[in-house]
Amino acid sequence: MPLLPKKSNSLLPMLASVAVTGAAAAVTALAVQVYRRPVEMAVSVARAGLLVAGVREETCDVGNFPMHYYCAGRRGTPIVLIHGIGNSAEVWSSLILRLSKEYLVYAPDMPGFGKTPVAAEGCNIATHVLYLRRFLDALGYPQVTLVGNSLGGWIATRFAIDYPERVSHLYLLNSAGLRREQMNSPYVVDREEAQRSANHMLGYRLPLPGFILDAIVRTSQMPAYSNFVSGYDPQEELDSVLTQVQAPTTIIWGERDKVFPIDCAYDLHTGIANSELVMLKGVGHLPQMQASAKVAQIILKDCAQ
Repeated sequence: MPLLPKKSNSLLPMLASVAVTGAAAAVTALAVQVYRRPVEMAVSVARAGLLVAGVREETCDVGNFPMHYYCAGRRGTPIVLIHGIGNSAEVWSSLILRLSKEYLVYAPDMPGFGKTPVAAEGCNIATHVLYLRRFLDALGYPQVTLVGNSLGGWIATRFAIDYPERVSHLYLLNSAGLRREQMNSPYVVDREEAQRSANHMLGYRLPLPGFILDAIVRTSQMPAYSNFVSGYDPQEELDSVLTQVQAPTTIIWGERDKVFPIDCAYDLHTGIANSELVMLKGVGHLPQMQASAKVAQIILKDCAQ
C-alpha cells in the first residue's frame, strides 16, 4: 500500500505552479499600472509608506470644502508643509517622517491637487492663501511654521505678508514668486518639453522613458495646473512686497535648480530683511526630496532655539 505522504507530495509541483503563476500575474498587473499611471503609483507607494509609519491621513472640512492632509507628531508649534504646482502632500513624505519625530507636522493637498478638489474661487495665489487660512482656522492654530517649495513657497510668503501674526518662521525651498528671464517653466505640452523640464527639476540630465514623459505632460494638463498658467497674474508676484515679510525667514536653495535661476535665491534673501540663505550643493528644484536629511536638520535646529 502506498504511503499517504508520497501521495500528498505529488501536489507540491501543482501548488508551486499555481503560486508562481499567481505571482507572475500580480507582477504583470503591477507593471501595467506603473506603465499606465506612473505618477499615481508613486503617490500610492508614498502614501502606503506614510500610513505604515503611523502618519495620520485625514480630511478637514473648510466651509463645506474638503481638504485632504497628513498629520504626524504631537508637540510644538505646528509645522505646515506646502507643496508646489503639480505635486501633492506625498512629495513631503521623507520630511514628514523626519520632522514629526520632534514636532507636530501637517502636509495638506492644496486646492486642485492630490485628493483636494479645485476651489470654486479659482487657482491663483490669493485662492490658495484663502484656503490655507481656512485650513489653519479649522484646525484651530493661531500660529504655525510654514515650509513651502516652489509654488508652495510663493503661497507661504504671501500668507506671511497677509497674516504676519500667524507665522512664527518661514522656510522657502526654491520658492516661486519672482519672474526672471532665465526661468524655465515646468509646464509642458509634449515629451520633448517634459524631458527638458525633468532635467531642470533634477539639476542634471536623466533620460526618461516615454511613459514617464507622458505622465509629466498629463500633470501639466491638470485643471489646477493649466488654469494657474493660463490665468497667471503678474500682480501676484512678490518683488514689490518682500519688504513686508516680518517672520524670521530661511531660504533653502538647491543650487542646481534650472527651473528658477540662482538669482531668485539672492533676490529673496536681499528683499526679506534679516533672512538667512542656505545653499545646497548638488541639489535641484526639490530639496525636500533630494536632500531631506539636510532640510530637516536646518528646520529642527531652528525650532529647537
